Amino acid sequence: MKLYISAKSPYGRRARIARLEAGLEDQIEEVNVNNRSDRKALLLEMGPGGMIPTLLLNNGTVLSESMVINHYLDRISAGKLYSTDTAALEDCYRLEAVGAVLMDSLHTRSIQSRLDPDEQSPTLLRKEVERSGRCYKTLESMLDLLTGQIHFSALTVAASLSYADWRGADDNWREGHPGLDAWMTEIEQHPSMAATARLGS
Repeated sequence: MKLYISAKSPYGRRARIARLEAGLEDQIEEVNVNNRSDRKALLLEMGPGGMIPTLLLNNGTVLSESMVINHYLDRISAGKLYSTDTAALEDCYRLEAVGAVLMDSLHTRSIQSRLDPDEQSPTLLRKEVERSGRCYKTLESMLDLLTGQIHFSALTVAASLSYADWRGADDNWREGHPGLDAWMTEIEQHPSMAATARLGS
């Protein structure tokens, strides 16, 4: 199998973390398309969305959307990414939902910030800044579900907060959320987080 990712994509990072946590390094080759001149054409050939990440299965089937890919990797690894306990799984999904919303909010803001000023939407930016702020506050209130956990939902939250350090630096989220900051400082050392923190150019 081949996992098409980009060095700068937080969604690609989530799939890279899932690949490592599922123990599928030997079965899935990472293909970094960041600097390929045919990137757009390559991704569109595999799917109408031209998405990062995209997973090409050995039988030619193509999966896109990070959530779909991550749940597929959980299935083929016999459930290595999520708890099999129903109540615990519900908590996982609650955490992952907030982490995913935060990532989407930050990504929207990142896209806006790279537009010419006259093309940016102040209303949209304000809406997403407020949405990100609510996510930080909610995650701080969910520390009891995060502390000591390294399941994939916790790692999704960590990947989103790491993205916030980069694309949402003006939020200064660590200053107002000391518990979340302490948790993040610890989980950043987890092997799959450390291994995916940098990916060349």
